[in-house]
Amino acid sequence: MYHWDLPQKLQDIGGWTNPLIVDHFVDYAKVLFENYGDQVKYWTTINEPLEMSRGYGDVSFAPMLNLHGVGNYLAGHHMLLAHAKAYRLYDQLFRKHQKGMVSIGISGLYSFPSSDSEEDKEAAERDMQFSIGWFAHPIFSRDGDYPEVMRQRVDMNSKAEGRSRSRLPVFTSEEVALIKGSADFFSYQHYTSHEVANGEQGKTPSHERDSGVLDKHTKNWLSSNITWIKVVPEGLRLVLNWIKGQYDNPNIFITESGYGSMSEKSLNDNDRIYYFTEYLKELLKSIHEDKCNVMGYTAWSLLDNFEWLMGYRAQFGLVHVDFKDPERKRQPKKSAEFFKKLLKTRSIDLQD
Repeated sequence: MYHWDLPQKLQDIGGWTNPLIVDHFVDYAKVLFENYGDQVKYWTTINEPLEMSRGYGDVSFAPMLNLHGVGNYLAGHHMLLAHAKAYRLYDQLFRKHQKGMVSIGISGLYSFPSSDSEEDKEAAERDMQFSIGWFAHPIFSRDGDYPEVMRQRVDMNSKAEGRSRSRLPVFTSEEVALIKGSADFFSYQHYTSHEVANGEQGKTPSHERDSGVLDKHTKNWLSSNITWIKVVPEGLRLVLNWIKGQYDNPNIFITESGYGSMSEKSLNDNDRIYYFTEYLKELLKSIHEDKCNVMGYTAWSLLDNFEWLMGYRAQFGLVHVDFKDPERKRQPKKSAEFFKKLLKTRSIDLQD
């Protein structure tokens, strides 16, 4: 329903930092359910709230408000409420006859500790709670609300900064109940993993400093020429097991996963095929050996498209699009043939 495309008039009144946006979003969701609910059976209310909230806490994404340590928490808080109210609306008015499923698109990396020290292991777990857990815990955990470590650390830092209240907003008991259980499946988006250590970085205040986690770069992982994309297939299996352990093995739909590179010159995208082959191997292990309840996997993306930070320079598609051609000529890449065979045979080559 919402993929970062907020009408400017709503942004002018604060966007996701304004509590009024919650009811505006529910009104919008009602229009979509009324007009498309007979055709759509899987709904994602809000895509990547973690990344979207960064646009309020720093300048990495739109709207680049740079309200670090405050704006991102406000935005995330209202996204959770908006999602939950839209979900309850579907329950009340549409589910019985439309028979669809509703979730929220949660993104997040798997965090590998940089060393075997307890401090780094705790930092890796903390990083998962401050990213995936931020939006998953209120919905999928038995208790609801924000992760305990997130509440403790933001409250502690807010007090140390001389504030009279926490920068992380507080849900009422009614809101906790509203949000808890407001998803029919766990919509998860996974591209890569990263390495972390215990320590502080970022501005004061900030989400980064609250988490107490440092990004590290000591592991020799295969990398795309888009530097944040590391090929770490085992990270997918590990994060699926983490979700299983945290949230009582929910049904997981991997709604985005893929490999991007800058300025591709060839249709022979063997690196992308390697990525999908290795990640799907780990996915199969998580299903058959670990008994994770994975219900689906979708690749990002069918077509090369406009990426938020890299524009048309970055390509994720199985199909090449010539953006210099007014006709936007399209040509299938080698990876498109890989997926065609995969869907036809429902198998991948497990030989190394």
